[in-house]
Amino acid sequence: MNRANMSTHILPALRPISNHFTASAVVIEEGHILLVHHRRIGAWLPPGGHIDEGELPHEAAIREVFEETGVRVAVLTAELPMSIDSDAFFLQQPLCMHGVFAVEKGVEFYHVDLAYLCAVDRTDSGEMPLLTVAEEVHDAAWIPIDGLGSLNLAKNVREVVDMALSKLKG
Repeated sequence: MNRANMSTHILPALRPISNHFTASAVVIEEGHILLVHHRRIGAWLPPGGHIDEGELPHEAAIREVFEETGVRVAVLTAELPMSIDSDAFFLQQPLCMHGVFAVEKGVEFYHVDLAYLCAVDRTDSGEMPLLTVAEEVHDAAWIPIDGLGSLNLAKNVREVVDMALSKLKG
């Protein structure tokens, strides 16, 4: 593959619209994945949302999981080089980045999502945490991985889950 093919993607060129950056968390525990049923989207997806001003992407993913489900998580990532320079530093690595077309309040854009592989912070107890449900989501649940085929999943969710499972096995 040549560099030209690696640096451009034909699909966004067909629909030149703005981007909104989001972060999400793929949390897989004991053969289950943490998903929320989003009110506006009307489908199941990993918890996540827009990155706030001054917030790092992995911090947004952690915050969104807690806000939407009440679960505390930590990002699973390779060890990064330490930096004491606040002008140039390394960030936690996402599992993947993916783009999803969205329309909010009549405005079209792409959510450019940084999906992070996360684990439940089990400092409180050794059991799967109970879930709370935030206002923007209809429901939150620990879904068995083998039951994903029966759900109405948002775009790219199955592929992102497969990437997470592959990374956890490898």
